[in-house]
Amino acid sequence: MKNIADQTDHAGLLKGGHDDRAAQDFAFTLRNIVTSDLMPANRVVYDRRVAPAFRRATGAAPATPAQVRQGMGADSWYKFYLSARRTSQELIWSSVIPAVERGTPTAPTAPAGGSVTLAPADFVPPRYISAIDIHCMPGGYCADRGDGDEAAGAVYDRGVYLYMSGLMGPMNDAVGQLAARWLQSRLPGFAPANILDLGCGVGHSTLAYAGVWPDAELHGLDCGAALLRYGHRRAEALGVPVHFQQGDAEHTPYPDASFDLVTSHIVLHETSTRALPAILKECHRLLKPGGVMLHIDQPRFDDSDPYATFLQENETYYNNEPFWRQYRRIDLAAVAEKAGFATDAIDSDILSAAVVQQSQNNEKAAPDAAARKRGFSVLLARKSA
Repeated sequence: MKNIADQTDHAGLLKGGHDDRAAQDFAFTLRNIVTSDLMPANRVVYDRRVAPAFRRATGAAPATPAQVRQGMGADSWYKFYLSARRTSQELIWSSVIPAVERGTPTAPTAPAGGSVTLAPADFVPPRYISAIDIHCMPGGYCADRGDGDEAAGAVYDRGVYLYMSGLMGPMNDAVGQLAARWLQSRLPGFAPANILDLGCGVGHSTLAYAGVWPDAELHGLDCGAALLRYGHRRAEALGVPVHFQQGDAEHTPYPDASFDLVTSHIVLHETSTRALPAILKECHRLLKPGGVMLHIDQPRFDDSDPYATFLQENETYYNNEPFWRQYRRIDLAAVAEKAGFATDAIDSDILSAAVVQQSQNNEKAAPDAAARKRGFSVLLARKSA
């Protein structure tokens, strides 16, 4: 069985007892068998069976992801793979939930000085988040059972660690570390005093900025109350003061020019095509003159290999990621320009890391050139001074 390095303990983390850990180990192992062994077999089936049959029927090889899906959708092996993949995903959540339901988090021994502010009772989360259980997480990110509830945050913290096979690091902060250190290297003289992390969840990536700019005041905004309550407990336990706020990234409660840096981490692809331009426009409003916007997410599709794009599109078809396909065809730089950022103040890059392969359903480690295409995409834009 593949081993996973242990997740860092803190006051909020609920791993459960022996039986819970055994169930989690099983779910983790099954997922890795699916992604490491079963998924690559799809390419064999496609090359040897599906593509030749499509060519015989039409006179040409599949030229689009839709044509690849048309052929693969009728194949018995592919149907088995899809069933195994969905089952492995659901088992991760079902292995974590009992431990959270039975567990009792402990209070931080030395509060760090952060805060959590929930929205008024009439706050309605955006439907693109609340209407679906993203990644099949039961109840979704906005599940909230009332005052003091932290369950969605506890389930997410442990569940995403297993889902990503520990590649997010023992603190689940690999993406935040990647983005913050890239920004530090790209803008070595930049020292933000106020940082806002949009769609912060439980603060995995938010806390990473404290290691790069320890004097910065950290803020995190999300629409899920239980996520934020848990995130607050976690940040306090880890000794990092963060000011969490419940709200909508399209219309945040902060005044104009509040932040030196506004960022997000693997969030934009969860938003709708209508919401995305509004969020980037809100980023522009929130930045001080000379402030920086930084978003890290999945890259645009490279349709030169229709099979590779087809496999990536499975996140929309089978993993409750409705906007994944549309997002990965958007020109983010053009959207940022329409949001108010000058063309010459917009930059982008592709960042590769071990977490990328698991995140993007890549079949095996790729050569350097191909790996760069499969990295995380970074959008950087600076507001005019």
